[in-house]
Amino acid sequence: MHDEGEARAMPARPAPPSPPPWEALPLVAPFLDAASLAAASCVSTSWHAAFAADYLWARLCVQHFPSALSLLPDTDSSAAGSDDDRRCSSSPHRRLFKLFRSASVRCRALPAPPLALADVSFAVDIVTAGGDSTLSFLVAADRAAPAHVKNSAGLFLFGVDLSDRNAAIGPGEWRVRWTAVRTTARRGEEEEPAAAVLMMDAKVPAARAAGAVAFGGRGEAGVAARLPAPGCGGAKLDAEVVVELAGEEMVVEKVRLGVMRECRYVCADEGLRYLQHFLL
Repeated sequence: MHDEGEARAMPARPAPPSPPPWEALPLVAPFLDAASLAAASCVSTSWHAAFAADYLWARLCVQHFPSALSLLPDTDSSAAGSDDDRRCSSSPHRRLFKLFRSASVRCRALPAPPLALADVSFAVDIVTAGGDSTLSFLVAADRAAPAHVKNSAGLFLFGVDLSDRNAAIGPGEWRVRWTAVRTTARRGEEEEPAAAVLMMDAKVPAARAAGAVAFGGRGEAGVAARLPAPGCGGAKLDAEVVVELAGEEMVVEKVRLGVMRECRYVCADEGLRYLQHFLL
């Protein structure tokens, strides 16, 4: 049993600090940004009345989105009531600021696609008019050298050197088939195809190939085809295959593979975002 002296010797707990007077909140509010105002207005009813006041968000609209103010109808201030009534009422400027802020957020740069170049391989078949396979190869996208074209860095454009194959297309019409494949490997097992999408299956007219090597013994023949839209609608992209040829026999030296929009190559991330609709 404790005696009375020990009880009196125990130090008293310090009293909690008193909250700031509510009159100080409207003085602080004009110095806060939009995120701070929105967070503070969720603390309590009194804080909401102080930090959700319409004049605060009207100031932010004037500062960030002045053209948006034309969307609000003109109101008669004499019929709007007292300052306290306007402060506690809903804020049309806050809703307007939120609308335009969300629109600007949507314009930010897209994140990196979940599909990487290391996950994709390209299978290409060049077939003559008679049905004989002249040249076929499979190459990993991350191992295909970027095509040596001006400003090709970061584009969905790849070049495969085939000069050691000695494959000749010869005269006549021929067909190009390009398939993108995603491979997967289980632990301790070899990779196997998991998904594929046909990028192109198009004919190259004989006159186009013959005209490519008519002068100087070297040239190139290319073909482009519209890619299937991912889902409903989607961007209008084209797959392009260009074959570099040499000599009268039209020996294949190099094949370039790319994805284009309006005659310009898309960036690598945009090409991967397209492929992920079919390969993931």
